[in-house]
Amino acid sequence: MRRLMVLVAVTFACFTLVGCAGMITAPVVPPVAMLYTGYQAPLDTDFDNTQMGSKKGEASVINVLGIVAVGDASAEAAAEDGRITNVMHADYSFLNVLGVFSKYTTIVYGE
Repeated sequence: MRRLMVLVAVTFACFTLVGCAGMITAPVVPPVAMLYTGYQAPLDTDFDNTQMGSKKGEASVINVLGIVAVGDASAEAAAEDGRITNVMHADYSFLNVLGVFSKYTTIVYGE
């Protein structure tokens, strides 16, 4: 019985900690809340003479129940969305509702 309890505890810990592996790693990561999180932050840290450009493109990945995640949030997909050939700046936005639904969006600006 003790072995079964240890096995259950280790299995639970593994499933719980796997969610930490998908945490966002960007130069600026605002705090995340448990009920609702919604923010936008920069992907760049070099703001010296940064120009935004006149065009904007977005690309997203959505996650449902931590089971299914689909989409393409690459800078290339975002640039294609905005018909941008020269990316000048990049931001990202993150939305999470109760851990049931989350959306990560890459936003690029340029010409």
